Amino acid sequence: MNTKDVLLELRTKSGLSQDELAEKVFVTRQAVSRWENGETTPNTETLKLLSNLFNVSINTLLGAPRQLICQCCGMPLDDTIIGREHLTKITVNGAMPTERTHTATWMI
Repeated sequence: MNTKDVLLELRTKSGLSQDELAEKVFVTRQAVSRWENGETTPNTETLKLLSNLFNVSINTLLGAPRQLICQCCGMPLDDTIIGREHLTKITVNGAMPTERTHTATWMI
């Protein structure tokens, strides 16, 4: 899927108009229109805002979602946690739960 298709799909699924999306990421409606027509792509800072707004990774916005695995334990991770800390509770033999941060890496 291309960036233009991803952005259009995420915007419409969120029920946002081009004007509303533009306001949320501090650009013009024309900029959003150019992204969705494939004329341009958002800059790095705007990709970060879009990533947070739609709760997806920048890689997903750029059209490259992939399976991720944790570098520590090999657990498959959801693409939506990229750039965010993912904590799970682990209990070992009834001991106190500890927090563990999973570090994502691409699965090839």
